[in-house]
Amino acid sequence: MTSHFSIIIPNWNGEDLIVRCVSSLLLSARTYGKDFECIVVDDASTDNSCEILKKTFPEIRLIRNEQNRGFGYSVNRGMEASGAPIAILANNDIVAREDFIPSLLKPFEGKDSERLFGVSAKTVNWTDGAPNHLNMTAHFAKGLVNLDYEDSQVACSTLFLQGGACALRRDAFLELGAFSPLYHPGYWEDYDLSYRAAKMGYRMIYEPRALAYHLGKGSLLKVLGKEGISGLTIRNQFYFTWLNITDGWLLAGHFLLLPFHLLGEMISGKPLKLTRGFLKAAPHFSRVLKERKRRRIKASVSDRTLLKF
Repeated sequence: MTSHFSIIIPNWNGEDLIVRCVSSLLLSARTYGKDFECIVVDDASTDNSCEILKKTFPEIRLIRNEQNRGFGYSVNRGMEASGAPIAILANNDIVAREDFIPSLLKPFEGKDSERLFGVSAKTVNWTDGAPNHLNMTAHFAKGLVNLDYEDSQVACSTLFLQGGACALRRDAFLELGAFSPLYHPGYWEDYDLSYRAAKMGYRMIYEPRALAYHLGKGSLLKVLGKEGISGLTIRNQFYFTWLNITDGWLLAGHFLLLPFHLLGEMISGKPLKLTRGFLKAAPHFSRVLKERKRRRIKASVSDRTLLKF
């Protein structure tokens, strides 16, 4: 029998986190009251994650990558293995409230949900309750795509799903090409897929009642540190722009103003965050262009409609 929904959790060296995460999600799923499956995709962990999962949760499906392939690959593998129409994506470092999954899935029950791609949750820090991820949109200014966050108090339209705490349609996810390997090992692949969905006319919702707590010990942060994470996210921000912006004037503005941004950063004496990100992205420009050409999305919604100015 096909499950009503799947829970997909990518895990890498999360032995200190995974029990709390899975326990909370299973409780929330049972609260919803419909058949479901839980899939954990382990990304070649070197700790005791898999042994803990097998012993504590024998009912879940554990898929193991032979090599460490990153967040996007692990999610894609879980989505391909899923047999349900809707998937809950959850990072291994969140603890979901009991009504988390019911709140994420309720919008899919409406009569007007046919073009609903996904529903994004709200996450707050475990220690102090400070916002971790909120309603996300973006604006285009001085040639750059910049993210905006709003602490919306009620359900509303959004531009980006949070890949570590959301629900989405499996068929649309796969139809749009899943998470791109360009963003390896992580960050911005969820924004990339969300933007593609939005350009194809899909809707997305931010639901603040779907609340989860972020434990704040992400695996990538342990390995890369704050400076490494900063360079990675800015690199992927460039990838996002080069892959997705199709408006000729906006692209021209990006490339014309980019040298001034980089020069201004060097002259100012400030940390060279943008410069470091660009230097990480530039060697892969031809690869990004090949991916852009391969996609050839026939967009029904323009960049100027989706982005603020």
